[in-house]
Amino acid sequence: MATSARSSADPGQNSAQVPGSKNQGRVERLIAAIRVLELERKIRKSELLELAGVGSQSSFKRLKAELAAAGLPITYNRADGYYHVPPEASFARYGIDTRTRGQLAQVRATVAGIGGIAQEALEQVLAVLEARVAFDDPEAVPVVTSRHPQPRGGAEFYAALDRALSAVREHRWMSFTYERTAGGAPEPRTIAPYAVHAHDGRYYVWGTLEGDASAFPAPRMFALDRMRDVTLEPDRFEPDTSLDLGEALRTSFGAMVSLDPPHEVVVRIAPEAAAFVACRRWPAERDAVAEADGSLRMTFLVSRDDELIAWVLGFGGAATIVSPPSAREALQTRAEGILAALR
Repeated sequence: MATSARSSADPGQNSAQVPGSKNQGRVERLIAAIRVLELERKIRKSELLELAGVGSQSSFKRLKAELAAAGLPITYNRADGYYHVPPEASFARYGIDTRTRGQLAQVRATVAGIGGIAQEALEQVLAVLEARVAFDDPEAVPVVTSRHPQPRGGAEFYAALDRALSAVREHRWMSFTYERTAGGAPEPRTIAPYAVHAHDGRYYVWGTLEGDASAFPAPRMFALDRMRDVTLEPDRFEPDTSLDLGEALRTSFGAMVSLDPPHEVVVRIAPEAAAFVACRRWPAERDAVAEADGSLRMTFLVSRDDELIAWVLGFGGAATIVSPPSAREALQTRAEGILAALR
């Protein structure tokens, strides 16, 4: 687990942080550089390095490549000591459809779970695309062409998402104020983030709370839309290699993870909905058996019943829970609540 005392996995990198940029994500820093180039059409190398928060020559070359990919190639002019943008270069000309921002966020969250060299290469490309969207329209929201929900958030939400992805990639402690949906006053939180998880248009950061490991024995999900004042701390944490989001979600029906031991829940899908369900593999699914009457008998292994019960209710009576009795009773209670609300 992440230790209670913040440690630095790379103190040398911490000291290289540029003042004013330590709490910014890499994409935000790239946006700042783009804005200067768009307005001034030129920039000194020292200013560009400061805005981008980098210091090495290799980082500078990578930054030049990212700017070129964004439609702003820069060339050095010895006469005045500036890097110039060609007159014909225009960021707007290379604009990306801002309606795709929600879909792009989902791709970035998915890529974050890949790990290794592939993740780093893909993230660099996606970060440039995100910067282009943010520059064109910071409040851009997608026009959904399917029933798959997309995040409603604006500039603050996407800035928080970028910081979360940066924190996961760089193993940085992450602080924020958390507004719990169950009520109560917002509370400050500092976590060691291990992954960003996207589910049905909502984004979660899976991380371990700072503090005594015995009090916080496992990572938990924090909804990104409930976070305010998201900050990347200068300190880094040493990741616990035994923690794996894929393993944690193995007994989850979507986003809810629990330390409770997993148990089987058997669901019967009526014939009229069986084809819709049978063509997909569902989260936490263990078995699916077609019955002689055309129904589908499914077995799930979950740690919590909540999301599975909501899924069953969505079939409007064409699905029911067979066992265990506790899950059947919970389903009935939820259904009676719906009926009471309709009266």
